Parts: sequence; structure tokens; C-alpha cells
Amino acid sequence: MRTPIPVTTQTPAGQAPWQRFYVPKYVSALAVIVGWVGVYFAFHRHWLGIAFPAVTTALTIVALRRGNQLARRRRESLRGALDTAAARNRQLERLGAMASVLLHGTDLSAVFRSVAEAALDLTQAEGSVLSLVVEEGRFLKLVAAAGVTSLVQGHLLPADNSLAGWVINHDEPLICDDTDADPRTARLPGIDVRLQTAAIVPLRSAGVAIGAISVHNRHDGRPFSGHDLQLLRTLADQAVVGLDRARTFDEIQRNERALTAKNAELERATKLKSDFLANMSHELRTPLNAIIGFSDLILSGSIGALNDQQHDFLGSVLRNGQQLLALINDVLDLSKIEAGRMTLSLSATDVRGAITAAITDTASLRAAKQQRCELRMDDELINVIADAGRVRQVLFNLLSNASKFTPEDGEITLSAVQTRAPLPVPAERAGEEPRLVNRDAVWISISDTGIGIKEEDVSKLFREFSQVDSSASRQQQGTGLGLALCKQFVQLHGGTIGAESIYGRGSTFWFLLPIEGPTRKPQVTPAD
Repeated sequence: MRTPIPVTTQTPAGQAPWQRFYVPKYVSALAVIVGWVGVYFAFHRHWLGIAFPAVTTALTIVALRRGNQLARRRRESLRGALDTAAARNRQLERLGAMASVLLHGTDLSAVFRSVAEAALDLTQAEGSVLSLVVEEGRFLKLVAAAGVTSLVQGHLLPADNSLAGWVINHDEPLICDDTDADPRTARLPGIDVRLQTAAIVPLRSAGVAIGAISVHNRHDGRPFSGHDLQLLRTLADQAVVGLDRARTFDEIQRNERALTAKNAELERATKLKSDFLANMSHELRTPLNAIIGFSDLILSGSIGALNDQQHDFLGSVLRNGQQLLALINDVLDLSKIEAGRMTLSLSATDVRGAITAAITDTASLRAAKQQRCELRMDDELINVIADAGRVRQVLFNLLSNASKFTPEDGEITLSAVQTRAPLPVPAERAGEEPRLVNRDAVWISISDTGIGIKEEDVSKLFREFSQVDSSASRQQQGTGLGLALCKQFVQLHGGTIGAESIYGRGSTFWFLLPIEGPTRKPQVTPAD
């Protein structure tokens, strides 16, 4: 709140207000009357013609002197009022400038220093100190100081044995005209100047006193007044808002720096993981290829006949070796995608041929469970610009999943149709979100009559190493990489993938591939 400063003038003791204004006028009027009377007697050659002009002269001199005195007093009064108004304007300008500093200030130490300097300037004091409560209220830290008290910055004061601590604990402002005689005074370290007077106000944040602003020794030697306290209160109200803002900004900056460091550490860990997976995958594939190759050679009988038990054991070695090789390939593909090193060999791909090949590759899975597979596709040739191997891998994974989660004598349906659909197009500038554009596409879906997926578990699909049933007792085994790779491969082609399911009745997995291929060819590196 801004307290108006009244403008007053001094009235000499023993003089009524009317005398100050009207005495010179009455004397002047009386002098005129006496003067005219003197003229009359002088015209008649009477001796009063000389006496009355003398009286008139004396009255005129008295009126002039009295007028000069009043004029001087009025000038002094006006000068005092102007000085007071100028001081008030300076204080308002200083508070306005301080509000701007606090509004735009982000450096906490700079805000502290600005508050201390503003307190010094507003009250025309020799020293000022800004203190904040620390150590759970046991001490006050002098976070900023200006003037003769500037050397105390950074020191601690006991909260229970200092004037500022008393103000904070009682949440009341204080004026002290003789600090030496006040038992609550704590000596500020490193100050040679005697701090005789003080004015202190609390800093309140959310209704709680968190610190104090104190000023010491006015330049003119007078004690501090209630007006000085009002100025400090106004400054304290502004300062709390600025301090809270600067603290919030400072905390945000610290969090950003910590987050940046964590992100850098995470990126480094991710790169190390990708490099490790890629290197280990290569190291593991070499002996696995030998195991699979020799197992297949022995099973073929070209190097000698096997009995039934040997044939079964070696067949188990071959199947598990192939399964492990497929897992390693999936891990290698995923690490390549995460590292941005996935290679796509784009060419005109016959969708019908890719679908037929994937159905043939998964026929043994369905035969073991006596499942039926129905193909619904037009006779028209559908060609897309795609990586034929990756498209077949997506189809193989989706057909394998459908067979895995469909019971015996179940049915799997694969459909394909050419259509137009909104597909994501990469943004032209960095930082922008991809936009959707209607494009010619092929829509492929694989439906099954399996166990289905609960609504709350649908969000787990297409995540790396994530499975709907992650318990140790789950019936279907797997790594959780198949669907994640499907999503990555489809997105690399500029398409999209999704799933719908009714729990207990079956699921449908679908994906869309643009006929013309991805709008922006991915960066590729030579294949490993």
C-alpha cells in the first residue's frame, strides 16, 4: 500500500491563520486611507497634512516588511512541499524499477542484491541487509547487503538473539533508535561503523515469515519513521514475489541440467547396449550357424544312418538352435533400429507373393494344432514399394502369434485389400509433429479365433520385451520382441499398425503400407 505524504506549512507560534494572510492587506488599506486624509489636510494647509503622510509611510514600511516575511515563509513552505513530492516521486520510481527487476530477474543472487540496494536507496540509509531463515529456523543467512554493511554478506546470525530474528519470530516490523541499548541486538561481523538506528520488516511468503529486510543509520542522522517502514513493507511484498519466481526458475534450471545429464547418460548407456547387442549377436550367430548346419547335415543321413533316439535328440538341437538364431536376429534388428542403422532394400514387392510365402512358412505351426487358414484377397496384382524380406517378416510374426494364441481346430483369416487411408508423413522441419495425408495403401489384417486380449492389456502390445501375460506360469512363451519389431518395420515403411480384440473371442492385427513406399527414405548403412 502506498501511504500519501501530506504537505503542510509552518504557522508561527502565537499567530492566528487569518493574520498570516490578512494583516498585510489591512495595513495596506489603512495606509491608503490615512494617505488620502493627509492629502485633504495638506490641501487646507493644516499641520496634519504633514503628520498623516508620515504615518502613511510608516504603515507602508510595516506592510512591506510583513509581506516579505510572509512571502519568504510561503517560499519555504512551497520548497518543502516540492522536496517532499520529489522524494515521493523518486521513491515511487524506485519501487517501479524494482518491480521490473523482480519481474524479469532469473539470477537469485542478483535479485537478492537488487532488493538490498533498493532498501538502501528508498530509506536513504547507510546500510541495508537482506536475511533469510536457514538451518530449520535456527539461523539467519545474510544473503545480500549494501552500503556500510556490504561486508556481512554470507554470514550467519542466530535467529533467537538478533533484531532481525525477533522480527521474523514475531512477524512484526521494528524501529530501533538505539541499537546499543537494545538487548536483542546482535553485532554484525566485520563492520567498523556504529549502527545506531535500524528499521526492519519481515519477508512473508504464503503467510509465513521467511526472512527480513533491515536498514541502518539514515544519512541525515534522523531516526527512521513509520513512512520508512511502509516503504520497506512495499519493497518486501515485491521482493517475495520476485524471490519466489527466481527460486522457481533456479530450480527449473537445476532440474533441466540434471535431466540433461541423465539424458546424456541414458543415451550413452543406450549406445553401449546397442553396440553390445550388435557385437554379441554377431559372435553368437557364428557358432549357431555351425550348430544348425551340421545338425541339418547329420539329420539328412548323408554321413550315416541314425537311430530313432539320435534322430529325435538331434532334431531337438536343430529346432532350438533355429529358435535361438531367430531370437538373436530379432535382438540384432531391434538394436539396429534403435541406433538408426536399419537397412531397407526398397523395391517393387508383390503383396500376394509375400503373403503366400508367409502362409507357407507358418503352415507347420498350424498343422501341429490342426488349425485352418483362410485367405481373402482380390485376384488383382498389388505391388508396393517395400522391403520384401521385412514385409514377409511382419507377416510371419503376426501369423505365428495368431497360431500360438489360437486353440486346436481354430481358424485364422488373412485379408488384403487396396484402399486409401490417412498415413503419417514426416515433418518438414525439426520439432514438428508428423502430419496425416490420405495416400494409396494396402491394408492387411490377420484375425484369429483365439483367447483374445483384455482391454487393459492392449496398451502392452508393440512394446519391446513386453507381454500381456508376464507371469512365470504363462502358457505361451516368448521374448516379446515380435510385435515390437513389426511396429518398427511398418513405421520404417511409412505405414501404421494396430490391433483390436474381444477377450475370449479372438483378435485382429492389421497394418497399412503405402503403395509408393516411405515418403522419406531412411538413412541406411551397409548391412553387417
